[in-house]
Amino acid sequence: MAFALLSSPSLVSVCDKTFIKPSSLTPPTLRYHKLSYIDQFQSNMYIPLALFYPKVQQREESTNYSHNELSHIAHLLQTSLSKTLVSYYPYAGKLRDNAIVDCNDMGAEFLSVRIKCHMSEILDHPDASHAESTVFPKDLPWANNYEGGNLLVAQVSKFDCGGIAISVCLSHKIGDGCSVLNFLNDWSRISRGRMTTTLAPKFVGDSIFSSNNYSPIIAPQLLSNVSECVQKRFIFPTTKLDALRAKVAAESGVENPTRAEVVSALLFKCAIKAASSTTTSMLMHRPSKLVHFLNVRSLLKSRLPQSAIGNILSIFSTIATNEQDIELPRLVRNLRDGVEVAYKKDQVEENELILEVVESMRKGKKPFDDEYENVYACSNLCKYPDYNVDFGWGKPERVGLPNGPFKNVFFLKDYKIGGGVDARVMLQKQHMSEFERDDELLQLIS
Repeated sequence: MAFALLSSPSLVSVCDKTFIKPSSLTPPTLRYHKLSYIDQFQSNMYIPLALFYPKVQQREESTNYSHNELSHIAHLLQTSLSKTLVSYYPYAGKLRDNAIVDCNDMGAEFLSVRIKCHMSEILDHPDASHAESTVFPKDLPWANNYEGGNLLVAQVSKFDCGGIAISVCLSHKIGDGCSVLNFLNDWSRISRGRMTTTLAPKFVGDSIFSSNNYSPIIAPQLLSNVSECVQKRFIFPTTKLDALRAKVAAESGVENPTRAEVVSALLFKCAIKAASSTTTSMLMHRPSKLVHFLNVRSLLKSRLPQSAIGNILSIFSTIATNEQDIELPRLVRNLRDGVEVAYKKDQVEENELILEVVESMRKGKKPFDDEYENVYACSNLCKYPDYNVDFGWGKPERVGLPNGPFKNVFFLKDYKIGGGVDARVMLQKQHMSEFERDDELLQLIS
């Protein structure tokens, strides 16, 4: 494989760039979308996701066109995107300030590009994050959204082999990872002509996590910084992961530990060891912390459907203060205890993420920037059916994330087959070199 080609600026050529407006105007009553307290805390950064589809087969309605024509594929996607934006109208607007989206139907940016290589050269590249960044507009993934910029940017990339990639960047101010998947599912259903009912995403705005009870957040607090991290992809196959889960269950007393509990605990342990590899103390001078983001749609008193759009999140965490704390059974036990406590809380009045933000602002510090040596964050996207997103050309070969948003982050996703886990790990470069040589990690990845 000519992997060196991926760094060539001539590899990608932009064929078209346009702006897609909703197919009907947003009613004046929905003109201003109020952002919740958690929305305001979030950076203006985009959430990027790329879906790779092998050679596109001819669709029934495409008999008068060559299925290899990029312009026709783009037209199909643009038409369905325009219809989708009617219901996802805040993504077609612009930020007026840190608390309001002006739903002015400005539209989404849409790019059509050609990539002068086979898709396999992207998917088989040893640096997955660099390869996957190829199918996004340059420097856009995870970027802190520029002033007045589009809140949704989509791109279709066609490869020499006939395969395509569909990539999206959606503003984190408006919604979380669940929101992104809802959008992709609805867009894909419309694209393949299978939507039998009107789209009904529920934009919760500030109706759940109101900003009225707190001091206003004038500027985002959580900013991306991709310069400080490098990403590696680690695949945990089903058989090895099931064996580890059984071992941890026997040693910890945790009933049926989840894939996310076991994998995130292992990644946390290996990251701490890598970060402390140059010191004599395993935990350096201060404890380290693992923070899990938690989708609380089903935990609220007034339960929300998964179709609810917004940053409907909380956190739970565990702390490692000594070498015994990073043994897998204890870590998994602590994580299970943390999530059980979170399930019992009032996720509006006792939301740990909001409490963290309020306390950090009171101290004049950034969230999670306190007494810990290192803070690691885990976003568990397992059981999110992203491999079912079908625009009319079948299921994707891979669903991937580019490098970012900052150091010390773990993204966990379903592997495309079986019950394995596709883990994306972002660490500082000097720590990653130690991390990926960890014997315990190497025994478990494929």
